Amino acid sequence: MKCFSILTLSAFSASAFTINGPATSRVSSALRSHSDISRRNVLQGLIVPGILSVATGFVDPAFADVTNKVASQSSLRYVKRSMKELEKLEFYATENDYSQMKQGIRGPGLTEIRKNALVLIRAAEDGPEAENLKNAYDAFIKDIEALDGAASLGFRGRKGVALYPPYQKAYKNLQEFASVAAKSIEIPLQLATE
Repeated sequence: MKCFSILTLSAFSASAFTINGPATSRVSSALRSHSDISRRNVLQGLIVPGILSVATGFVDPAFADVTNKVASQSSLRYVKRSMKELEKLEFYATENDYSQMKQGIRGPGLTEIRKNALVLIRAAEDGPEAENLKNAYDAFIKDIEALDGAASLGFRGRKGVALYPPYQKAYKNLQEFASVAAKSIEIPLQLATE
């Protein structure tokens, strides 16, 4: 696949310098008027992109970006802060206060949980806990959306909508996500060997 992309890149690069079609006479006369444009200069201009495409074609990309590894520490702190904010909503869940629950879910502590969780997932994507982290995130998002849906139904007047069971599931899954994330983003230290 890499060889195919290199060949197509070089073919596209070479086709950019070929002259064909009805504009041939205008372009060829323009090329003849410039003495500094020659086949040698065009081929030299193709060598550098060709070498760069060959050099980058055989490099495998790193999955866990260093930026995500560094940002994962602050994202984990934000997720833990979000756990405290979600814990504060337990009273509203037990009282079935639908409007306060909807406001709490959209409050400052929980608004950027998805962004920070995705930073954690990207930071751990080539680690051993990557699949567990993704599964824990998916379960948490499913449960927090179920909690939000239940709060919306109750807010619109549906009778018998309980908030506490979906709240418990969402909180439990957020705790599980945070614990897996803490294990998965540990940056391995290399000890200097003598």
